[in-house]
Amino acid sequence: MAEIITNNDAQYAFDLVEKICTEVGPGLPATPQERARAERIKKELASHLGAENVVVEEFILAPDAYLSPFPGVLFMILAVLLNLSSGRFAGISPWVTSIAGLACSILALLPLIFEFILSFEFTDPLFRKKQSINVIGALRKPGTNNVKRLLILSGHHDSAWEDNWLRWLGYGFFLATATMFIGIFTLLAMSIIQLTGLITGNAEIVSMGTLGWVLLIYPIVPAIIFALFWHRKGKDGGIVPGAVDNLAACAVAVAMCRFLVKNPAYLPDDTEIRFVSFGSEEAGLRGSRRYVARHQDELKRLDVRGLNYEMIAHPEITILTSDVHGTVKNSPEMVNSVVAAAKRAGVPYRVQPAFLGTAGDAGPFSRAGLKATTLNPFKFPQQMVAFYHQKWDTPEVLTIEPLLNVLKLTFEWVCHNGEDNP
Repeated sequence: MAEIITNNDAQYAFDLVEKICTEVGPGLPATPQERARAERIKKELASHLGAENVVVEEFILAPDAYLSPFPGVLFMILAVLLNLSSGRFAGISPWVTSIAGLACSILALLPLIFEFILSFEFTDPLFRKKQSINVIGALRKPGTNNVKRLLILSGHHDSAWEDNWLRWLGYGFFLATATMFIGIFTLLAMSIIQLTGLITGNAEIVSMGTLGWVLLIYPIVPAIIFALFWHRKGKDGGIVPGAVDNLAACAVAVAMCRFLVKNPAYLPDDTEIRFVSFGSEEAGLRGSRRYVARHQDELKRLDVRGLNYEMIAHPEITILTSDVHGTVKNSPEMVNSVVAAAKRAGVPYRVQPAFLGTAGDAGPFSRAGLKATTLNPFKFPQQMVAFYHQKWDTPEVLTIEPLLNVLKLTFEWVCHNGEDNP
């Protein structure tokens, strides 16, 4: 059955990516360029569904909060200075500097955990607010009045900040990332040791917990430099075209819409299919978070199944059992239904959990207890080093086969109404 999805469908998706990259270019979250990318997708969906079946939902966010290094780096620098100054200045109690140093080392870690890893809006109140948009198209089988299930096919239309260290270091990026984590936790450990020495009255332990040249040279100062110059935005819509991450996903959703409109016999009964292009995913999954919060009652009532696409660049499709850096578990029922669809479609696949650095728009759905997962056809680490979050993420790195495989899988999944039945 999956053979009815052809190279022409995949070529349509490819051409749409190329068109948006050429006409609009990069689109950082909550920029006019991101909105222009969304408008192109809205226009394309409307050409298939009719303008009355496509809506735009505006939302507010702080787009710079998720990746800004300044809160964490500021507290790291303060923690270093307080640790080094403990007991060195007359009139300032070492207790004050040590306790303050420990507090700052903890505060340096919290944005990394809560803002970046868990994607909570932890430091967002400190940053300027802007507007972004989600685009939603809806399709039902002709004559359907009573919808009992909702299938969502989604991607995100915004592009990322450029990753300086991937561009400069290549595979050395992974060592640099490890250095940042080592530096943060070393600073915390040294602050704890120093304060422990004061509590026990042991000057030797205080000395052990006071930073010296060795730890400053590695890993403390390199960790601060890495964090401070991790990303750059560039002007206007940014530097990264985002063909793979993640216009390819939006284009596949639109291509599936186009196919189903032309072939309504394959639409499942009593089901609505939504083709959603989320905004501001690169700002911490903000578009999908806002969508889930706004529609949560409806999503639960309609037994939603969300199939999200992320970085369609490799023929083998990775089906994620978890999301948000591995902190959120995806529905086993949903994963099983996608695995069954991959088998029926005859496309290569593997199943694995998300790891640190992997977060997508299925995450907010799964965190809310809804059925969702992400397809991540991306070869790690080779493709990551080659173009991930870099200016080289252009249509030239896209190929037809990954797009075709995802379309075939999606077709099988939709035809079986998100179930794992044969």
